[in-house]
Amino acid sequence: MTQWQESLPVWGPAWAAVRDLDATVDGPVVAIAGAVPERLIAWPADGAEAQITAIDGAVLTLATADSYAARQFAAAHGLRESGALVLLSALTDDLDLVPVLPADAYIAEAPMPNYDAVEVALFDRPVAEGRIRLQEALAVLGNLRVYDGHDELVGVFETAMVASLGDEAFLHGADVLYLVADAAQAERFLAADGWSKVAELLSFTR
Repeated sequence: MTQWQESLPVWGPAWAAVRDLDATVDGPVVAIAGAVPERLIAWPADGAEAQITAIDGAVLTLATADSYAARQFAAAHGLRESGALVLLSALTDDLDLVPVLPADAYIAEAPMPNYDAVEVALFDRPVAEGRIRLQEALAVLGNLRVYDGHDELVGVFETAMVASLGDEAFLHGADVLYLVADAAQAERFLAADGWSKVAELLSFTR
């Protein structure tokens, strides 16, 4: 079993917290509360079929390194795909954790009840935001967003936010970072040093 699979009961609830949602762990399942309940499991796994009967009115998210087979499994059980994200991983020791920003930009962090937030401002106007949830020995980053009108600085702002949040994680003893991103954002981070793709998060509904 890989590290991301073994630590799903830790990073799964942390990913929920990044989205400002509560979660509980029930065996191999991370049950996430929300307007639409979600059940997150690693796939393949024993008992995956049993989760199919438990998702009426809910979303089933399969964390998997084999997206083709996971999609085939879901389709065979009458499920339709409703979303797809990428799970990236990096060691804090492998990243440059010094934020680099344009001269007129600055970055600030603020603690929130379920996560810590980061914001980038340019000429005193917010231009980007992100979140992190610290857990024992790891941290989950997500909701990295650069506002419209700053396309030429997307990579700069994303990298600066991760550096700032990653440094916070390092100072709190987290040596592994997970980043949940859409496909385009994942490609930008994979082009940089230190990040690797470990799984996809495929969501399905009935």
